[in-house]
Amino acid sequence: MVTRQGLEPGDMAPGLLIGDKVQIGAGARLGGHVVIHAEVTIGAAARIGDHAQIRERARIGAGATIGGFVSVDPEVVVGERASVQTRCYLARGTTVEEDAFLGPDVTIANDETMGRHPPGAPLRGALLRRACRVGAGVTIRPGVEVGEEAFVAAGAVVVADVPSRAVVMGVPARVVREVPDEDLLERWR
Repeated sequence: MVTRQGLEPGDMAPGLLIGDKVQIGAGARLGGHVVIHAEVTIGAAARIGDHAQIRERARIGAGATIGGFVSVDPEVVVGERASVQTRCYLARGTTVEEDAFLGPDVTIANDETMGRHPPGAPLRGALLRRACRVGAGVTIRPGVEVGEEAFVAAGAVVVADVPSRAVVMGVPARVVREVPDEDLLERWR
C-alpha cells in the first residue's frame, strides 16, 4: 500500500497528482494525468483511467474500474468490482455498491435546488445497489435508489426509485418488465 503526505506528483503514472493521506492498494493501476485528492482510498487491483479525478475522502473498492475522464466527488463510495465507464459524474453522497455497472456518460445529481439552499443543507446522492446496470447517457436525480440487479436502459432519466430487478427505460424512466433469471449476475460469474 502507498501512503503519501502533501500534494505531490506521483510516480505510478505520467502526470499523476496525489493529495495528503491517499492510500492505494497493491496492484492498483492508474492512468495518465489522474488527480487523486486528500484522504482517498483506492482498493487493491482497482483501475483508474486517464484524466480521472477522485475527490476528497472518496473510497474506491478492490477490483473496481473508474474509466477515463470520470469525476468522483467527495465522499463517494464505489464498491468492489464495480465498473464506472468513461466520462461519468458521481455527485457527493453517491454510493455505487459492488458489481454495479455504469455505462459511459452517466450523470448522478445531488442537489434538487441547483445551489439555492442554505449553507450546510445536506445533499443527496443516489444509491446504486449491488449488481445494478445503468446504460450510457443515463441521468439520475438526487436521492434516487436503483435496486439490486435492476437495469436502466441507455438515455433514461431516472426521477424515482427503481425496484430490484426492474428494467426501466424512457424519459422519465418507467418499469417495462423484470430482469430474467438468466441475466442475474450469479449466472455470469
